[in-house]
Amino acid sequence: MIKVKSEQWDQSVIGRTLANDVISDSGHFLLKQGMVLTHWHLSILQNHLIEDIFLMDMPQEPLSNQVEDIFKHRENISIIYKESVVEVKRLFQLAISREVPSLQDFMKPFTPLLESVLKGPNIFLELRHIKGHDEYTYRHSLNVGLLSATIGKILLLPIDDILQLGRIGFLHDLGKMKVSPQILNKETKLSKNEFDEVKQHTIYGKEMIAMMSGENEEIEYGALCHHERLDGSGYPYGLKGDQIPFLSQIIAVADVYDAISSDRIYKEKHGPLEALDELLLEVFKGRFNSEIVIPFVEHILYGYIGNDVLLDNGTKGRIVQLFKEEIRRPLLKVGEEFIDLRKKRDLHIQEIFIAPSLV
Repeated sequence: MIKVKSEQWDQSVIGRTLANDVISDSGHFLLKQGMVLTHWHLSILQNHLIEDIFLMDMPQEPLSNQVEDIFKHRENISIIYKESVVEVKRLFQLAISREVPSLQDFMKPFTPLLESVLKGPNIFLELRHIKGHDEYTYRHSLNVGLLSATIGKILLLPIDDILQLGRIGFLHDLGKMKVSPQILNKETKLSKNEFDEVKQHTIYGKEMIAMMSGENEEIEYGALCHHERLDGSGYPYGLKGDQIPFLSQIIAVADVYDAISSDRIYKEKHGPLEALDELLLEVFKGRFNSEIVIPFVEHILYGYIGNDVLLDNGTKGRIVQLFKEEIRRPLLKVGEEFIDLRKKRDLHIQEIFIAPSLV
């Protein structure tokens, strides 16, 4: 089971099963173990100032089975993705040995996958349908490489920059191989010393990439700067604005999008529209470049039109129109009726399904 604090109660806990009875401080019985949570239940918990709950673990289907099912209409992607995860794990673990693989060796399992993705439809929605944290570090590296290159394609960058974005994104987190697994896999909040150690992965990554044979300087700085933010709030150096290479700014967006769209060992993923909302919030806070985020968000939103959705009350519908001012609350068609979620504030989208046209 997993402990979830009240500040983490969002769309991701709706539909999950309580692992314990919930009793208020005053001794009132509120909710019974085994209940499936709804927004109404969350209101009860919040009204009684409950600080945390325990949820049952979600059964985790093996990654290979999930990939086969998600990409069942794109068998070439399915095969390459599964093989790439295995090979990337081997190479990343080899990278902390004395014989660091060359850049060319690292690119062998990634390049065919990158080329296949760049030639075909986007895979944003497919990737976020992978559940659980099985092999997270390795598939996150693949995903960020693929997403970074795709963002470059959306921004109409030169093909050399697009391919370089793929390489940088793929190796951006290599330095985590030198961070203690006990820290990376910790399910509770990190201490200050532990977080300081995690932040060193950007420096470790630059050093490890510098040891590879090949032209790596741009890739080194991509690994070093992917946690820097435009307002200077990032790390390791607190760079601001144009001090951060433009390609690194793209990597940062792809990194955050994939992280919040994926299940991690200490936190479950955001809903697809919530993830986009989070990116826009980072723009409003002055941390992300609007010239990167806005086209990326608009591109994904456009791709969601026509997709089927599941609401938290069990109703299924289809997205007809999305509104930039409230991207979480689109216009839906349910049967022969239309539901404007901007007016039905009690309803929320729980999941967006992959449309046949996307696969």
